[in-house]
Amino acid sequence: MSLAEQVSHLPSGDGIFVIADAAVIKKIAGDAASEEAEYKDFVTKTGFDYRRDMDRLVAVIGEPTSYYVITGRFDWPKISAYVGSCVKGLCSMPASQEGKWISLMQLGSGAVAISVSPKQLAVGEMEAVRKPLVEWSEVPFLIKGRGRHFSRWGLSGEELVEVKLAGDALELKAGSVTKRLPLGKIFE
Repeated sequence: MSLAEQVSHLPSGDGIFVIADAAVIKKIAGDAASEEAEYKDFVTKTGFDYRRDMDRLVAVIGEPTSYYVITGRFDWPKISAYVGSCVKGLCSMPASQEGKWISLMQLGSGAVAISVSPKQLAVGEMEAVRKPLVEWSEVPFLIKGRGRHFSRWGLSGEELVEVKLAGDALELKAGSVTKRLPLGKIFE
C-alpha cells in the first residue's frame, strides 16, 4: 500500500497527524527489553513486533479516538485469534485504558487499520468518514497538529505545530517558538 493510500484511509477529525517509516520507528522505539509484559505476550502470540515487521505508520491521534493505518508483515489469522472477538473482519478487544476499545481490520495483505476509542468497533467507521486531516508529503517522518494537542510538551493554542526529527530529538515548531524534546522523553 502506498503512503497516499494509507493516508486516504484516515478519517477527518481533530488530532495529531503522523507519518513514520520503519527507520524512524526503530529510532524512536528504543530498546525492546523495556517493553511491558502485555506487549511481549502480544509479540509471542502473533509473531508481530513493530520494530521488525512494521514498514510505515500513518495516524490521526486524537481524543477520544485515534486511528492508525500500518503497513508491514502481519499474520492476520494470528492477530485476529489474539484479539478473539471478530465479526465480518472487524475485531475488537478492551484497551488497557479504562473505557476504551482497540478495534482493527485488515485492509489488504500488508495493511491493518486500528482504532483506539470509547466505541467498540470505531475502526469500521473509518471508511465512512475518510478524509486526510492535513496536507502531507512523501517523507520518512512528519507530525502536524494544533498546539493544544501538544500541551504535555509546553505548547498550546490553535497555531499549527510541525515536528521534525533532529538527530536524537524531536523539534517542535509553532510560529516563532521552537522546542527540542529528546527521544527518550517523548513518552514520559
